[in-house]
Amino acid sequence: MNLERVSNEDKLELCRKYYLGGFALLPFLWLVNVLWFFREAFVAPPYGEQPLIRRYVRRSALGLGLWGVGLGAWVGVFQSRRAEWGALGDFFLAFTLPSAPPEPPQILGGVPQNLGGGPRLP
Repeated sequence: MNLERVSNEDKLELCRKYYLGGFALLPFLWLVNVLWFFREAFVAPPYGEQPLIRRYVRRSALGLGLWGVGLGAWVGVFQSRRAEWGALGDFFLAFTLPSAPPEPPQILGGVPQNLGGGPRLP
């Protein structure tokens, strides 16, 4: 989007929408807001809407930073404690894609042999 073709009022409205959209658990909108409007907020010559755009850009940067710190903390805790959490960490909080479809159980002598992932019997 070319911000030079947009009126200052429309810039302010768009910046405000991206700022508010970040609160809907869409922090990438804060990143877009900071990247698109940084020049308008801090480099461009002063105009009437610039203080509000500057405020939205600063708050978007703060929200993005806090979200990043929170995500980093969660990743650190999850990676270090997942094994301690047992089934909660393995089945309910982790998402893994199987590498192959499961094999049907083999029945030898009326007893299923490969149901629990343990060693297979010949």
